Amino acid sequence: MNAASPLTFFLSPIGVFYSVTVPFLLLLIFSLIILASASVPGAKTGKVALAAFHYIMQGVGIVLMTIGAIPTLVSVLGGPPYPGRIYMSLLWVFLAGGALFLWHEQCTQKIERASVAVVHALFVTTVKTIGYAVSLFSALALLITIALGQYRPNWWVSPVILFLFGVLLFWSAKESDAAEPSFQSAALHPAHKGHKKTKSRGWFGFRLFGRRA
Repeated sequence: MNAASPLTFFLSPIGVFYSVTVPFLLLLIFSLIILASASVPGAKTGKVALAAFHYIMQGVGIVLMTIGAIPTLVSVLGGPPYPGRIYMSLLWVFLAGGALFLWHEQCTQKIERASVAVVHALFVTTVKTIGYAVSLFSALALLITIALGQYRPNWWVSPVILFLFGVLLFWSAKESDAAEPSFQSAALHPAHKGHKKTKSRGWFGFRLFGRRA
């Protein structure tokens, strides 16, 4: 029997539907971001598009760090052990995600505030929502398992890790959002040269999402 072609899915009705709708949906979201950012005084379309690219890459970095960290923690705390090469591969994935996130986070610092304000707000809100949802459903899974009394060996490991991961995402995004003064307020109340700026710190002085310049 001949092996299925890699294009089989894309030639199927479902594949054709997603192949058409997903690019248009991404283009629509990208256009809405640019239109929303255009309402900010001083925003430039090219810089807004560049900021959107950098924040998307930061999201990819967070996904890679999640892929590298969560399976490792689950395995170490109570899951099935992996071979050493698997742990090394997960470590490389985590490091690649961290490097990608930090690199693009530094790139966003070089873009003027007016062009990045809306994109930053959307990114932080998205991460905050994901973190809240992950924490909520993990806590519900933990409580439902306790209520039903259906315990398996190390049943608590995955829900607890996902709950803490969601809390970390939500809190980091919340800290970044709290440290982000509004653009209009910054324009109406310029800082004096002699004014000493104070830094808002997250957990142990670390914030997942950098403060805008």
